[in-house]
Amino acid sequence: MNRKLGTAVFMMVACAFGPVTAVAQDDSEGSGNIDITGSGETAAHACTPDSTVEITGSSNTVTLTGECKSVTVNGTGNKVKVEATRAIDVTGSSNSVTWKRGHGKSKPKISRTGMDNKITQEK
Repeated sequence: MNRKLGTAVFMMVACAFGPVTAVAQDDSEGSGNIDITGSGETAAHACTPDSTVEITGSSNTVTLTGECKSVTVNGTGNKVKVEATRAIDVTGSSNSVTWKRGHGKSKPKISRTGMDNKITQEK
């Protein structure tokens, strides 16, 4: 059942985002939202403690510096490095998220759905 779900998610993401190039939008009204959508792109963004980051697509490489409120990854084969965050949510397959620290002394809240998604703390 998990393999079928992973395949369905992969196909949906590949059909929806395959031909799209990466687009990153920082919310200009100061709410701190960072949306990254695309395929096969490399991007780096600085977070603030109020930043919510959403990465959607496939085979993207994203580096997030500073403290992010939350990081959400949807898709396949994305590689994300996070300096600090309160929460990490990963959906899809074969995504890799590495984080250095949570906020304060707490570790981030981690949620993972799909197949072969890896979320690890950088040492």
